[in-house]
Amino acid sequence: MPAATVSRVIAVPRAQVWAALSDIANARRWNASWSRIEITSKQTHGVGTAFRAHTEDGETYDFVVTVWIAPECISFSPVRGEAEDYLITLESHTFQLHALNDEETRIELTAKASARGIRGRFIAMFFWPGYQKQGLNAALDSVETLFELGEAESHAETTPVTD
Repeated sequence: MPAATVSRVIAVPRAQVWAALSDIANARRWNASWSRIEITSKQTHGVGTAFRAHTEDGETYDFVVTVWIAPECISFSPVRGEAEDYLITLESHTFQLHALNDEETRIELTAKASARGIRGRFIAMFFWPGYQKQGLNAALDSVETLFELGEAESHAETTPVTD
């Protein structure tokens, strides 16, 4: 299974980073390609939370939270239709949060995919990780910008850390 991982240390306590990432309804703040998030399940936090991400160009993508270990790890996977037949298919995005001290957090973001056929495996080995890392780094840029602008800190004060 091909994977791409990027990481970054930011000068923000882990609990504040968790509050921003676990606020699924506002995930567009750290994913610039999503213009709107719609929660499609009854629950809004934890494993099983389902959501639909809308893009500016009218595309929609459905996801479900598959791992939720507060305040350490959150993972979500796309929900697929039966007829999808791609050479490379995204399987999951996972944020791991590592507290380095009281004021710094290392965020590790990993994308995993599956590949179909020889051509898909070739692309997955040699091209997909580099391409995917661009998007992962853009997401970490957005997370970091949240805290530089102070948006996430004010939101974190009102969002409890839940498991």
